Amino acid sequence: QFNCYTLKQHDIEQYKGMSHEIQKHREKFNGEEPLWTNSMFGGMPATQISVIYKGNIFQQILRGFFSFMGGPSGIFLLHLLGFYILSLVLRIKPIIGLLGAIAFAFASYEIIIIQAGHNSKAITVALMAPVIASFIMAYRNNWKWGVALSALFMTFQIASNHLQVTYYLGILLFFLGLYELYLHVKGKELPKFIKTTGLLIGAYLIALFINWGNISMTQEYAKHTIRGGNDLTINPDGTPIQNKTEGLDKDYITNWSYGIGESFTLISPYVKGGSSVGLANSEFKELIEESDRTFAEKKKLFEAPVTAYWGEQPFVSGPVYLGVVMVFLMILGLVFLKDNRKWVLLGVGILALMLSWGKNFMGLTDFFIEHIPGYNKFRTVTIIMVLLELIVPLIAVLFLNELYQKREEIVKEKRKFLITSGAFLAFLILLTLTGLGDGYTSSSEQTRLENIETEVKKQLQSIPEAQLKENGIDKNNPAHIKQIVDAEVQRFESSLNEVKEVRHEIFLFSMKRSILFTVLAILFIGLIFYTSISSILIFIGLSILVLFDLMGVSSNYLNSEETASGKYKYWIPKEEAMYPIAATPADYKILESEVKINPELKKVIETGESLGKQKANEEEISGAIRNRIIDSYRFSELNFASNYRVFSYDNPWGSSRTSYFHKNFGGYHGAKLRNVQNLFEFHIAKGNNKIFNILNIKYFLQGDNTIPNTNSLGPVWFVKEVKVKNTPDDEIRALGTSYHLEKTGQGRLVVNHQEVGNTTVYGAEKIFYINKGDSTPIQLSPAMNEGMTVYLVEDIHGKRDLVPDFSLDLDTAQSFKKLVKIYVADVFEPQKEVILTQKDASKVSKKKYRGEGEYKLIQYKPNHLIYEINVPDKQLVVFSEIYYPENWKFLIDGKEQDILKVNYLLRGAEIEKGKHKVEFIYESATYKMANIMSIIGTIILLGLIGGIFYLDKKES
Repeated sequence: QFNCYTLKQHDIEQYKGMSHEIQKHREKFNGEEPLWTNSMFGGMPATQISVIYKGNIFQQILRGFFSFMGGPSGIFLLHLLGFYILSLVLRIKPIIGLLGAIAFAFASYEIIIIQAGHNSKAITVALMAPVIASFIMAYRNNWKWGVALSALFMTFQIASNHLQVTYYLGILLFFLGLYELYLHVKGKELPKFIKTTGLLIGAYLIALFINWGNISMTQEYAKHTIRGGNDLTINPDGTPIQNKTEGLDKDYITNWSYGIGESFTLISPYVKGGSSVGLANSEFKELIEESDRTFAEKKKLFEAPVTAYWGEQPFVSGPVYLGVVMVFLMILGLVFLKDNRKWVLLGVGILALMLSWGKNFMGLTDFFIEHIPGYNKFRTVTIIMVLLELIVPLIAVLFLNELYQKREEIVKEKRKFLITSGAFLAFLILLTLTGLGDGYTSSSEQTRLENIETEVKKQLQSIPEAQLKENGIDKNNPAHIKQIVDAEVQRFESSLNEVKEVRHEIFLFSMKRSILFTVLAILFIGLIFYTSISSILIFIGLSILVLFDLMGVSSNYLNSEETASGKYKYWIPKEEAMYPIAATPADYKILESEVKINPELKKVIETGESLGKQKANEEEISGAIRNRIIDSYRFSELNFASNYRVFSYDNPWGSSRTSYFHKNFGGYHGAKLRNVQNLFEFHIAKGNNKIFNILNIKYFLQGDNTIPNTNSLGPVWFVKEVKVKNTPDDEIRALGTSYHLEKTGQGRLVVNHQEVGNTTVYGAEKIFYINKGDSTPIQLSPAMNEGMTVYLVEDIHGKRDLVPDFSLDLDTAQSFKKLVKIYVADVFEPQKEVILTQKDASKVSKKKYRGEGEYKLIQYKPNHLIYEINVPDKQLVVFSEIYYPENWKFLIDGKEQDILKVNYLLRGAEIEKGKHKVEFIYESATYKMANIMSIIGTIILLGLIGGIFYLDKKES
């Protein structure tokens, strides 16, 4: 954030993409909060994207602080200030408090999440320290100010909007509270504990009251997302859903789980490597280049198909390193500190570490998911390690402060110091000699090695036999296939073995580094035990040592390194960060296409261009960024004057780039609507393109290419027939094709590992025909027409294939043996029919309609759509808008009507004969109430603080 540069943060760039429609809505409609956006996943509440609660001044204060300080530097400063406040409450010497603040702020995980753009998470972590400080103050120092500051800091903490971190903080507060209960019962001060605890609960309730909007709207939204329940009981292949909870699926919760052996990164950063990139782009590139390997060996390592990280997580940006010096100081604290609060902190730290293991320690994880309220609402269990980032330096500074205050008393216990230091050093040396027993490979790499044979055979099966023969491959020759598999296994093993040597070197480098810093830390603390040098000077030196220790690691993930093109790796000009997304030729083609279809849009786009130029002039921005500003307004004005969707095949579920310019069906968000996720898994991922047609997807993007979807049904259409289904399982499957299977041969027909004779399937099941040990998979095409019949047949040579029945009619020689009959029982025809469940079907008056009518879009706002609809008689109308059961009102000529949930994901309505004004309005009573509650809560909090000021002044 210096010299006109700021951090290039991936998630902030994604945020700008997903929130662009919301920001432009505020700008266009005088600060109105839309509360809904159609730029992500076809449509979703803006709850966890961007909502400004105008009554919440604490949210505004945080925004103002980071606007003034800048995001990254402001977050870093908040870490330092937060821990320093904690040290002041604990009456820790300032220089020692500064040492702890450095350790807290420079922990590698914090640097990594700031670099990634997880700003809300980093801010919430930074605010943990002052919340703990005020909690301790309430019980130990000054209950009045402790309670008031608890309300203040917890209000800021919740307003920073990372409820998962706040939840973990609650675990720490709970156990610290139990310890205070123990102390007060022991000291016969239970009434004092009850009073203080009650007041603290009241303080936290004030914080919740002020932030109730975000909490309640998130809770309301979460019920309908992948973090809530699932109305389906089956997977796309028809098998029952396993690991189902009321919240997220267990597999999703624990996808990012810290390996048990990976925990040693807390004391030695690279014992599992570094970031999940190839060696050529890793922090160890220089280590390899400076080795005595030949050029060819180095080249082979840099091209190896494995990463510099060999831990158990899918991928990481770097290790969680707390600093071996700080861990050593914490261990000394456990030995020397008289304050038994250290054991509570240690216990919570160990619990946090074990919970971070997730799927690698499922006994504990299962218990928390199934029995601890709220735990199953959060994914990425490794985030809980932020508690260790606070606990380790906290115990360490408590020890150093006691060492400063009671130096003469503590230095008498030299033997205890020597034994502790020697044991820790010996442990590091032993670990260096023995390793972690992982063979410097991850379990995924071992699995990959074991599955090479299967993968190679699968690839060969997918290649046409003629093409294989051209390359000299005979896939019917087992010996030839074995030779190919063995060559591939040998290639991968050879590459992996060479990488394992480098990984061993990385491990040794990491351990030697930790040993060196431990020795230096022992020498610094030894100066206190064996010399009369000023403690302050020693602590200053120790602070510098901690800084070098942590910065030596963290600087790998945030530095001023330049790329080959001469640009900074992590930094970009501020103007580029403000407008990080540029339109592509594919986006421009959509613009041109829309103007060609409707020439009136030209004036709309020119208005946007004028607004963009005005904005660029105000900000004094020129060049390429100026064009980005202008484009942002041009596409925004087009967006508000039309209503269609776009789907990009370029990382559709991992990027919000398309959302910046268009109403996008893809997007990037950790809490998409459950029905959207289900629709993707059941149909889109299986190639059912009819789903795109009902979602009003008018254009597909692929690179710089724009592909019009001529089959899109548009924003509104009129259907002829209602098909009623009993369950959501039936409803979602009805959007595809159903097939009736009948075994006609002597073998076994197996569906999802169950033998059947006759059955109905939907195309995603695992279907095999097995006879005499020969297994043939049956792949069903969604392109097959209703009423069509095909057979799995076997010819006289034993070769099996799917053949249409009319082809078999021509087989007069009867050279094919019929094994399985496949009849296409039903095919979804969205332009003619609509799928409803019994509940919604009961709200319509009939099941057959003429399917005729006209519509016109009068107004588009994400939270207020107005149509003019004219129908010759009563019709059932389908709107390609995402169905969401909360807050949407549907009006026909000003009178509110029910919204039907149709086709599993969309909205529908029965409309009487004639011309009507039809409206969808999104209004949240919760949002309105939340702003009022924020104002009332703020008055209460400020009154509380003012009252305490008055009492203190009166008492003085």
